[in-house]
Amino acid sequence: MQTFEINGKEYELKLTYQSISLLNSYTENNNPMEIVGQAMQGDLEFFPKIIHAALLHTGENFPLKTIEHAIEDKISNEEIDFLDIMEIGYEVVANSFFYARIVDKSLAENPQAKEQLEKLLNSEN
Repeated sequence: MQTFEINGKEYELKLTYQSISLLNSYTENNNPMEIVGQAMQGDLEFFPKIIHAALLHTGENFPLKTIEHAIEDKISNEEIDFLDIMEIGYEVVANSFFYARIVDKSLAENPQAKEQLEKLLNSEN
């Protein structure tokens, strides 16, 4: 389970109905496959929205700007890089119960892409 630290406190990242609905609203035409694609690509503009949505279950009601500033600080302090963003996005979105089956089916159609993605996201460096 992925976590994210804000204001010195670590929170579990989890998708719920409310957070999935919010993520849909961030896409053109409420497209769930766009969410998956942006998460798997490590889209830097979409990443704060993933974190924001995945923190809704905490009840803390963090503003999106707070999330963006936390990510900006983590990048500036070299605590998070592009691969981290890809890994977090992939685990929170693509590996979530809601999206996992469609991701697995999509990747099954292209075994080479699945293998490359797994190598990339499972690397230790």
